[in-house]
Amino acid sequence: MTLTKELKMRKKFLTLLVFLFLAVTLSVTGCSRKESSKDEKPSTSAEKKGAEKEPGVVTLSPEKQKASGIEVQKVVPESVSAPLSATAVIELNADRVSKVGSRATGKITKVTASQGDRVKAGQPLAYLDTVELDQAWSEYVKAKSRRELALSNLKREETLFEKKVSPEKDVIKARQELSEVEADLALSKEKFRLLGIDIRQMELGRNSGRNDHPFIPISSAIDGVVIEKSVTQGEVVNPEKVLFTVADLSTLWVLIHLYEKDVPRLKTGMAVKVSVTAFPDRDVRGTLSYIGDVVGEKMRTVNARVTVNNASGLLKHGMFATVLIDTKALEVEKVLTVPESAVLIEGSTRYVFVQIGPDRFKKRDITVGRTVGNKMEVTSGLKEGDPVVTKGAFTLKSELKKEELAEE
Repeated sequence: MTLTKELKMRKKFLTLLVFLFLAVTLSVTGCSRKESSKDEKPSTSAEKKGAEKEPGVVTLSPEKQKASGIEVQKVVPESVSAPLSATAVIELNADRVSKVGSRATGKITKVTASQGDRVKAGQPLAYLDTVELDQAWSEYVKAKSRRELALSNLKREETLFEKKVSPEKDVIKARQELSEVEADLALSKEKFRLLGIDIRQMELGRNSGRNDHPFIPISSAIDGVVIEKSVTQGEVVNPEKVLFTVADLSTLWVLIHLYEKDVPRLKTGMAVKVSVTAFPDRDVRGTLSYIGDVVGEKMRTVNARVTVNNASGLLKHGMFATVLIDTKALEVEKVLTVPESAVLIEGSTRYVFVQIGPDRFKKRDITVGRTVGNKMEVTSGLKEGDPVVTKGAFTLKSELKKEELAEE
């Protein structure tokens, strides 16, 4: 009885152990499943949220798109002929500038022109007193006397030869002497011309008995404006010194430096628009009149020149300018462009919105080049066929900002 009872108790004990083992196992498994389930729920939610919201993407229903005036166009290459832009400086027309100086060494007795005066060609700007004029007059008078004597001698020799009193060689000699004297007289007259004196007027004054001492007029060679004056009354000057600078300001030169790569796009005669900071709303038209033949070693640029009409006096010597050279006669190229209204600016970044679905628009950074009319060249960030928002882009920008602030 005792053995049987002991076996029964062992059986009950084993049964209890098995039951406890199963209970513990089920409890642990259940907890693991609950914890696993708890861990999976947030992960799945985050994944769904990430799948629904992509950075830089705005979702806008068709109704809101219509209300906001959103318009989309595909990017296509366009043929353009963008003008070439360059900086420049305005200079005098060197072909219409006169450096006025004295023709002899002497003393300035009178100055009749000041800086800023408008003068005519041949108008005296000052008068010079010089001993060279007296020397030239003395040589002229002597040459005239020798000519009269040589002419009289020739007539006498010709008469004697006709009467067979003197040989022919005396006539020939008299003619040679007359020719030499006439050459001296011509040289004497040329000296007066070089000094700027009309010999006929001087002779009239001398023959009339006036003892007025003549002065040499220092005159302008062209019509223009006195832009520099560097002489005073009573000053002793010589031919090396520039006394006045007279410039015709009706035309000016605009000097520009063109990059080597741009030279093939240009030719003389092209139309050019010149603008200056002082008058931003007024443009001056000109023509490309010169393209240099030498490329600078350091800057790799070529000097060029634009001639502009300045009859209005708007432009001033020394002004900085911007030129636009119309190259459409030579060059047409294909580029990707978008309307300026499509391009948004944020700091130094430019971007557009590209439609990636019926109600989804993605922000895309781009790099822009030249401005062509009311469009901008896109050098990177877009490809042909991309649907870009051309109107209503600011609405998408506002929506994107709202979403970014809400996430923060």
